[in-house]
Amino acid sequence: MQQFARVLTDKGVVPVILKGDEHLDLRPAIPDITPDIIAAGALANIDTARLSPVSGKFSYLVPIEGIRQVAATGFNYRKHIAEFHMKPPTEPEVFLKATSSLAGPSDPISCGPNQGVKLDWETELAIVIGREAKDVTAAQAASHIFGYLCLNDVSDRSTQVDAEGQQHLVRAKSRPTYCPIGPYLTTGVDGMNLEMWTKLNGKVEQQGNTSDMLFDVYEMVAYFSTHMLLLPGDLIATGTPPGVGFGKNRYMAVGDVLECGIANLGAQRHEIMP
Repeated sequence: MQQFARVLTDKGVVPVILKGDEHLDLRPAIPDITPDIIAAGALANIDTARLSPVSGKFSYLVPIEGIRQVAATGFNYRKHIAEFHMKPPTEPEVFLKATSSLAGPSDPISCGPNQGVKLDWETELAIVIGREAKDVTAAQAASHIFGYLCLNDVSDRSTQVDAEGQQHLVRAKSRPTYCPIGPYLTTGVDGMNLEMWTKLNGKVEQQGNTSDMLFDVYEMVAYFSTHMLLLPGDLIATGTPPGVGFGKNRYMAVGDVLECGIANLGAQRHEIMP
């Protein structure tokens, strides 16, 4: 397992690799963590012996600079489907979140100007594509996955469904700050056996494991690759476990603190702002 991140120091942005409790400066090896760096294989076989720890205070940033596409699916956890008493889908749902919704793992989340906002949480495993994927099979998908990160698919439920019952996923999920990711970009882990959790104001709202997915990460990459060209550094958000606010008719408000995390991928903490 390797864990990468991007941090902001008093001297600027620094790409790092974690080694124990240390964050080692990757700049002797790469200028930053970008889709091109991922595609080139420059993060493989990093020689940490020649790297120095980052000193002083820092904050975590979005772990990949220049992400081009954020694809997503919904109702992909069996227990989440069951809590809504739905029939399991026969194929994954496909939609996109705007890349302008990306935010860091400790950035504030802004409700926006909608006075009737119903701001909800959805902690999800995001697949990070390592090389271009077009019409690949599930058996081929593993070679197109670089790693994984934690993503929160923040959603305004008040704009998600219109008066006629039609869903508008992009508009409900694409405002700035509605897609916090990180802190770590992790490789070498089993994406289908990771514990995940969400807390609101310290109270556990979601607990699950990626093993509960209806369509696994390989099926997901294969399916999405038949409908869109997947590029290095692209993300695929793979759905959320049970416990979202929509099912409880309870949503986030200004002043709340949202926390979430996935094993080996790190934890996020966000204050909800106007």
